[in-house]
Amino acid sequence: MKIAQLALSFLISGVSAATAADSPADAAAVSFTNEQRELSNCWGDTPPAAEWHPTYSAGWTDGYCRFTVDCNSPGYSTELACCKGTYGGQMSGECLRRLPNPPTTSPTGAGGLDVYYPDYDMTWSEGHCVNERPLPSGRPTYGSMLACCKGAYGGQMSGACLAKLPSPPTTSPTEVGGPGLWYPDYATSWADAKCLNTWPAPFNTGDRPVYDDQLACCKAAYGGQTSGACIASLPSPPTTSPTAVGGLDFWYPDYDTSWADASCKNERPLPFNVGDRPTYDTLLACCKGAYGGQISGACLAALPSPPTTSPTMAGGLDVWYPDYESSWAVAGCKNERPLPSGRPTYDTLLACCKGAYGGQTSGACIAALPSPPTTSPTTGGDLNVYYKHPDQDSNWAGGKCTNDRPVAQWRQTYGTKAECCSGQFGGQTSHACMCWADPCYSCKCTGAGSHKDTGNTCNLTCD
Repeated sequence: MKIAQLALSFLISGVSAATAADSPADAAAVSFTNEQRELSNCWGDTPPAAEWHPTYSAGWTDGYCRFTVDCNSPGYSTELACCKGTYGGQMSGECLRRLPNPPTTSPTGAGGLDVYYPDYDMTWSEGHCVNERPLPSGRPTYGSMLACCKGAYGGQMSGACLAKLPSPPTTSPTEVGGPGLWYPDYATSWADAKCLNTWPAPFNTGDRPVYDDQLACCKAAYGGQTSGACIASLPSPPTTSPTAVGGLDFWYPDYDTSWADASCKNERPLPFNVGDRPTYDTLLACCKGAYGGQISGACLAALPSPPTTSPTMAGGLDVWYPDYESSWAVAGCKNERPLPSGRPTYDTLLACCKGAYGGQTSGACIAALPSPPTTSPTTGGDLNVYYKHPDQDSNWAGGKCTNDRPVAQWRQTYGTKAECCSGQFGGQTSHACMCWADPCYSCKCTGAGSHKDTGNTCNLTCD
């Protein structure tokens, strides 16, 4: 054991680098005298065998391999394997130069890599594909040079990439007829733009509308283009910019004009993205939907046979809503057009009065009924909605929801007890509201139906 340690100590000490690096046989025959050195990072009673190891202390450019025992670097069975594994790509060739029969260049597989990648060290217009070693990290690869040229340099006007092919074509690669789809040219001003099918497309799938043919693209994307630039690029262009007879087959409100004077249009091109503005099948439907109640009658005046007044359905809307413009004490319900945004609606006037003005002592709302009762409307029993009554605002810890009539003004309502308790008393540690909604909600519940009630069906484990 002591002799083996001394032998290893000598190998790592470098007392005679030339002798130690000649061969394994020569190294085994050397007499070792330095008994003070010990190998680091070596474990066990049996030391590792001597192998070829990289010399990190020499740096990358001047690095080489030596035959020694080293527990701090990878070992190789041959000097060539060490050079390839540690110093592959070493431009100086220092490691390979020390071989008994060194090659003339740094080792590489015959023919380079079996894949091709774009050479990003060159400008795109002059770039081409290579299969040289080593493969740069993160670089896209292709199975052939042609595939690489098409994928990385498709549309390259110089043809520099294709020129590197064994039998290069005469022009930059493109699919026959482009990608088979046409798209609007957003890089050019709308007035002068046209449709393209250049490959590769300058956008991701779904980022731009595409069309099956050039004419369809011009009609949809550049309809109404007075310059006619798009249709002028057709193989047999018409004399004017394309448009469907009568414009679009639907109508939309004109938001560029004040509401009092505006009407509906079906002109091309659309001044909005699809879905950003309501559309209607007819001009009349658009006038009713967008300009109902328009005193000027500007929209209806654009009809082929306009009526004499602004359109409205008999009796106004077919729903009723509360009048928030009047004070609650004297307000009523309306079905006038247009319906204010965000206003609750009811199927009948009576339902609106009950829902929005229940408890109104003046009786102003129900007084508008065709046959009004003598008092403010209320029904026997409770509401079918739940809310937090104002008297519970100061008793949140033990508070509960209610469905008593009338609903307090400006109170949010819920369809079930549980929804109301969760919305108004969520986080209540006493569980007072949730126990009111569900007696089996928790072990804190008491009273009828709770886990403390005889014969209960609660599936709870309580102390």
